[in-house]
Amino acid sequence: MNGHSSVITKNIPLAWPVRLPGFFLIATVLISFGFVGFGGLSTVNAQSFQSEIKGVVVNGTEGGVVPTDFTVELFSVDEAANQIIEQVSTTVGADGTFSFGNLISSPGITFRVVADAGDYTPSVDLSGVENWTNVRLTIYDETTSLDDISVTSYVMMIPTIDARSRQAGILTVINISNRGDRVWIPDLEDPGLTGLDLLRFNLPDGFSDLSVESELPSGNILEINTGFAMTNPVPPGDAAILMSYIISYEGDGFEFTLKLPYGADQVRLLLPDGGGTITGKGFGSIESVVVTDSVFISVEGDDYPAGDEIAIVFSGMPQPTPLQTLSDFFQGRTYVIVIIWVVGVALLGILGYAMYSSRKNAARSSERDDEFASRADIVSEIASLDEEFEGGEVDEDQYRDRRDELKRLALESEDAAPAQHPE
Repeated sequence: MNGHSSVITKNIPLAWPVRLPGFFLIATVLISFGFVGFGGLSTVNAQSFQSEIKGVVVNGTEGGVVPTDFTVELFSVDEAANQIIEQVSTTVGADGTFSFGNLISSPGITFRVVADAGDYTPSVDLSGVENWTNVRLTIYDETTSLDDISVTSYVMMIPTIDARSRQAGILTVINISNRGDRVWIPDLEDPGLTGLDLLRFNLPDGFSDLSVESELPSGNILEINTGFAMTNPVPPGDAAILMSYIISYEGDGFEFTLKLPYGADQVRLLLPDGGGTITGKGFGSIESVVVTDSVFISVEGDDYPAGDEIAIVFSGMPQPTPLQTLSDFFQGRTYVIVIIWVVGVALLGILGYAMYSSRKNAARSSERDDEFASRADIVSEIASLDEEFEGGEVDEDQYRDRRDELKRLALESEDAAPAQHPE
């Protein structure tokens, strides 16, 4: 990405590609191996309804303050109808406190309080809070610097491989950490904004069907040729990013240069047992792990500095059988094109030979016609000479010399018919 104009905005579907296992199953598998702590999967028991909400807004940035006109909004959440409705807002006090009273309970309705902090709007769902009179909302001052962003773990897993089509379904889980005390938010109004100023991750060449989910606050996914970038705010603390995509490979595998602009404490790759091998800089020995009754090979590397790159090679991946290749050949339109091409070449060859033979015969015929025309002229001249001699227009010596010469020329013509030779 050389500049902001080179970024292509694309709406990324939140549904996982059908060729990959579902989000919950995958995340559960990864959690079981300690690859990711995805907070969004935690379940909270429903709490008893309370008629009043009290809380405080604090600024988590050292030296930061809560603006005097800062507002907090109350929303009702109807999960059954998939609706979020704003109810009321209030301005915080000088000490950052706020309250909402006279709440009315309704079946299936919960409440959410949101701090109106601009691009970053921290919120708390009251369904997960035991004491509604002790709600805490933390805001942060903003920064456009990515210096405090780091990757604690990068897990790339290939749960499915279709040998027939040479396609692999890839799931990647990235745990990131903002170790500072400011929320990272890109300045999208900056005309000098480039891809280097965004939270970005590269993917293998030729990826498709990209899907991204995360624990980060709402933002946009910007898909580019080399991968994708995110405009989601990154508050202090840890968050997980899940992505899935499809990669097509040629031959027996593919190569992927993993770029780590934020470094990585740990990089781990998993491939189904029998699905090939993995090599890359800094990886230890191959280990076997069992994931939901399936065996995977796993390689791991640690402590990659910011800006490092890992040349990863996947090789020995499954290939289609000869029968599958032949079947795909006849099921597709390729064989039709090949047959048309072969028949066309044959017809062109036949047509070319016919045209060559026709031209050769025509040339031979033309030569014979020229010979016959020349011989006929000689015979005609002899006849005219005879008439001139009989009319006394030519003396006898000239007549005989000229006639003998014409007879000689006629006899020398190739393939001359004897019947045409004058006596």
